[in-house]
Amino acid sequence: MGKGVAVFQKVIVVLIIMGMVYVRADAMPSPDLQPVQHQKPTLVERNTPIDLQFSAPSINASEVEDAYLFYKTDGDMAYSQKKVAFMGTNFSTELQVADQQASELEYYLRIDLNDGSSVTYPKEASDSPVRVEIVNPKKTDQQKVVEQTGVDYTILSPDPGVTVSQEDVVIALTLFYEPEEIDTSVTFRMYVDGSEVTEQANASDYFYSYSTEDLSMGKHQATFEVETSDTTFVLADWNFSVVAPGQRVNAFTGQEQQSWIPQGNVELRAQKQQVGGYPNDALSGNVRLSGQKGNVSYSAYGLLTTQEDPRLQPQNRYGLNLYVGNWLDLEAGHVYPTLNKFTIAGQRMQGINVGLHAWNESLNLELIYGNLRRGIDNIYNEITDDEQTIDGAEGYVLNVDDPGTYQRKVAGGRLGVQKDETFNFGLNFIKVEDDTGSIRVIDDYNDIMEVNPNLAGNLTEQEKQTLENNPDELGVSGNPSPKGNFVAASDLAVRLDNNRIEFEADGAISLLNQDISDGALTQQAADRIGFEIAESTENILDQLSWLIVINENMDTLPIRFDEQASETSGELFFPTSILAGQSQLGLSYFNNDLKLRYRWIGPGYNSLANTTVRKDIAGLSVRDRFRLFENQLYVTLGYEKLQDNVVGYKEATTNTINYRGNLSWYPMNQDLPRVSLGVMKRTRDNEVALNNPLVASLNGISEQAAVQNIATQNGDTVTTATPRFSETYQFNASVSQEFSLLGSTHDASVNYSLLNTTDQVFEYGDSQSQSISLRVVNHFDGLPLQTNIGFNLNKSETSGGLNTVDIMGANIGSSVFLLDRKLNVEVSLAYTQNRSETTPLVVSDSNTPQLSIDDYYEPASADVVTATESNSYIINTRTRYNLNDAHSLLLDFKYSNVRNTLASAATFPNDHLLQLRYIYNF
Repeated sequence: MGKGVAVFQKVIVVLIIMGMVYVRADAMPSPDLQPVQHQKPTLVERNTPIDLQFSAPSINASEVEDAYLFYKTDGDMAYSQKKVAFMGTNFSTELQVADQQASELEYYLRIDLNDGSSVTYPKEASDSPVRVEIVNPKKTDQQKVVEQTGVDYTILSPDPGVTVSQEDVVIALTLFYEPEEIDTSVTFRMYVDGSEVTEQANASDYFYSYSTEDLSMGKHQATFEVETSDTTFVLADWNFSVVAPGQRVNAFTGQEQQSWIPQGNVELRAQKQQVGGYPNDALSGNVRLSGQKGNVSYSAYGLLTTQEDPRLQPQNRYGLNLYVGNWLDLEAGHVYPTLNKFTIAGQRMQGINVGLHAWNESLNLELIYGNLRRGIDNIYNEITDDEQTIDGAEGYVLNVDDPGTYQRKVAGGRLGVQKDETFNFGLNFIKVEDDTGSIRVIDDYNDIMEVNPNLAGNLTEQEKQTLENNPDELGVSGNPSPKGNFVAASDLAVRLDNNRIEFEADGAISLLNQDISDGALTQQAADRIGFEIAESTENILDQLSWLIVINENMDTLPIRFDEQASETSGELFFPTSILAGQSQLGLSYFNNDLKLRYRWIGPGYNSLANTTVRKDIAGLSVRDRFRLFENQLYVTLGYEKLQDNVVGYKEATTNTINYRGNLSWYPMNQDLPRVSLGVMKRTRDNEVALNNPLVASLNGISEQAAVQNIATQNGDTVTTATPRFSETYQFNASVSQEFSLLGSTHDASVNYSLLNTTDQVFEYGDSQSQSISLRVVNHFDGLPLQTNIGFNLNKSETSGGLNTVDIMGANIGSSVFLLDRKLNVEVSLAYTQNRSETTPLVVSDSNTPQLSIDDYYEPASADVVTATESNSYIINTRTRYNLNDAHSLLLDFKYSNVRNTLASAATFPNDHLLQLRYIYNF
């Protein structure tokens, strides 16, 4: 025992140090229908907002708890996440890429449903997210005019799109140019609503201002032209609105109101819905407020709905944001904090997120505190007899019908120092811990008598008496385990030579406890598992429990046990599996962007606040991009070699090699198409030879169908690691084009994707999928009408062609503005045809049921092959009528019909949604 005490005391010391300091250091696939549709953009412009739209016509809004977009650039080790807004069956969010050296955006959508399940787009989001090339933005109209004329400008008043009082109309802008570098014949002209006001303007060589109180209420246009001897250029052209004197400016029509008095909107919503034949009616209301005065601004929002349910995560939402100059940021309520990708990066939290910035943001402190989820109590079934006891004695079992969840608390922070954009260093800490007192958990019969005696209703009085005398004889199956997690991380960014040289490094260490229900390890608990610890050690563990609870349920312990000696002993070591790190170098010279990245993430690294970190992976990636023809042609080449089993705990190591190439054409001439072509080859190999001579000797059976891989060692036949060797090829093509036809403007885009995997060692491991989608948006010149047409076709095969899924969809929609654009009517019709055929794999025992190593997979008999085919029709309409600037009414209607064409009658009831909303802006 003395050895055990010494070893465990050393373990405690190492755990304390690890908690405080950072040390550098297949299942068978089955086909499933894809309910989400998305037309990916051909290209993404850097520093330009892009609107990503997803449609899920088969998912009802009442089923959705939350939706998130997970995104990253250039193969980062983890995703950031962003909440996605959804209305009916449409999901949308705006994203902007600011990284000056990023060349590729990767993203996927995850829709969390009320039943605890999730739907993702793409379906295999982890291996095949949506990938889009990032390009430099085209020159703006202002930049083009500046190049042609040598004259630049800044609009002083009013800002584009804002609303001003009639008595405060001043149209002004200032000019920037070198007189000797522009045409001597240049003349400047100012217009308001098409009428020239140059003579009435207060003008100088570099400043023009026009003031008037005669403009009518409503929208107006200001134009400033540069006229040369042979050409006239529109230098500036913008719109603004005018309201009557004394009328308060509205936050939703333009100019910020410099007042503590809030402005915002209130929305009331009534919903009548039938889903799956059951009604799902709801009422809700939300409010948004904002105000600003001086350098202080605030905003608040709240949502109340009758769909709030204690068995779900919060459906009611609220939040308050306060900003004071550049030194205080405060967010409270439902917030989405980001400290570091190794800790937390956008996950929803109910609590506070505060940022303090000192000395012109040279020193920054960010703190978060709150709940990642709320507690939901278990639901238990009644006690039942257990006839499967080992010793044959009678036993009793209590099963959990719904395991519930513990309330999960989170606290963390980041302390950072930076100098402009050239240097940034931060230390990050985060603690995540389930509140063990947040739900009632039944462990024995005594707990039942306290919590819910009715659960013993099936027992006889004699059985109840037996359990009262021996409460521990009741077995409880399905209770959740409360977890605890601590992560420390550092991040460093250095940018030199005007951001042409970028170096970044991140490192982290984590501690995870899978079950903290019994608290920190005590002397009594240690004795039960074969250790003795001193009272001083127990006190240390108790004092350390504020950071993380340490007991025998730690996911990784810094100790190796030797049970072959006369008594159990342990050897102290540092568990590198709990470390994670990444470093990258980016160089941008001569229209060439080169990025090198190395990552190492141990299998024991865990952050409960960001589960998207890919674990047990290490390797190098290289990406090089060439920009040609004034940033119109982009050529990208990439190589990546990764391996798992980074700490050698598996029998075999899988190496994954990726080759990528992409060609993107982004012409300045709008008459030419935008094109992106991409290819990828991926090889996965664990260098384990396929070997099963027992299966290979069977007549007509391929060795590749074997369930197990075997080898002979010292004359004995033993099972070995499953061999893995597969090659995947992917091709993506995307083309988009704006063009004019029959007096109308059209924006068309076509996407095509092919993914093919060939498995060299498994008979039924091949898979192939291909998809094509088309979308055309039509703008009719001179008419307040916009239409869109879409078509998509998906075909996939898995299990070597045994399982097939074919999906064909088409949709058409239109949007029209009437009554001086006060009335907007949107109508869409979608049709989808799904067909699938599934042949399951079964295991054959080769007529030797006593022997398992000669088992092999084979297709099931024809009588268990299943085929489904369904047609669905979905109609969506939305009508919005703006009574005036303050009041609006919206009416949404949706009707869906799904019919199984292989059955004699419809197998699904028709669903419908009718929703009325009233919005008041103030």
